[in-house]
Amino acid sequence: MIPLMVNYIKEQTYNHNINNVARTKAYLQFYQENPEIKWAFLASIVSRNAGWNMTDLDSEAYQSLLSEKQLKSLYLTYESINWYIFQDAYPQLLIYKMSKEQQKPLFFLFKYFHISSFMEREWYEFYQNSDLNRLMYSQIVNEQNIIQQPIIKHNPYRQTVFKSLPYRLQELLHLNAVLLPTEQGKVYGKFVPHFTHVSKRIKFGKKIAAILFYPYLYPLFRSFADNVPVTGERKEYEQFLNVQSPLTTKPLTDIYRNTEHEITVPQTDWSNYTKIKRKWWKEPRLKRVEPFADEFYEKRKQMTKISSLKDKLPPSPVEKE
Repeated sequence: MIPLMVNYIKEQTYNHNINNVARTKAYLQFYQENPEIKWAFLASIVSRNAGWNMTDLDSEAYQSLLSEKQLKSLYLTYESINWYIFQDAYPQLLIYKMSKEQQKPLFFLFKYFHISSFMEREWYEFYQNSDLNRLMYSQIVNEQNIIQQPIIKHNPYRQTVFKSLPYRLQELLHLNAVLLPTEQGKVYGKFVPHFTHVSKRIKFGKKIAAILFYPYLYPLFRSFADNVPVTGERKEYEQFLNVQSPLTTKPLTDIYRNTEHEITVPQTDWSNYTKIKRKWWKEPRLKRVEPFADEFYEKRKQMTKISSLKDKLPPSPVEKE
């Protein structure tokens, strides 16, 4: 019985992890069927944003600003991070679903998928006490820690992306953001701060979750997710906005072929060598939740200015190679 379950989970994870669009849809479908697992909705929204970031790279603004090698490096960074997280998270979701169906916890199966002992404990805790926010925060903590060593601190990403000039320019100008759109033409969200710092990514993830599940906004975000098909284009939400200079692109699957991944670093349990910090479960503070689109698109306008300065800038580590 166990080999059959393990093979089924591996097959489903592989099939739904072939590209960003498939990932986004898989997270959302799981949430629609299991709305108590709040992280799944958060993951679908963040994954959807990753798709927009990927297709942005095919826009004229990015093509003029970055070299072909830099564009490829940024694409592989978005793709690898999201692939890696899905590879760990989706088996957890399927095992939880099986546990519901069989009316008994099956989290001992985590060991067959190199899932951290931290998450195994948290799922058992959730199964007993049904603390929805506790589980969501635990999943945020887990996802950000599992990518820290193999991607954020590992070459080639550390040298070619996180220390490169284009990435630092993006961070400086806050061009990286997670947007939460609605069909009413209002967009909420926040700029991504200090992506290489795990605790700051966790804090950011909790803030995005707080906006996503804000009582009067959640129905709007849910309606958008349920009603607007996933293509990877910003057109998904820009169709509801009055955007003067949109980054026009084709659908994600028309731009990129499915990327074959392989894990090149040892799969270790991050919770065995990482101190679990109390602040990781601290409730985020939200002063006011206001529309974000104007601020985001004002930053977008600066991209044309940056691209005009490109020839005056020193080469980045990517270009030097």
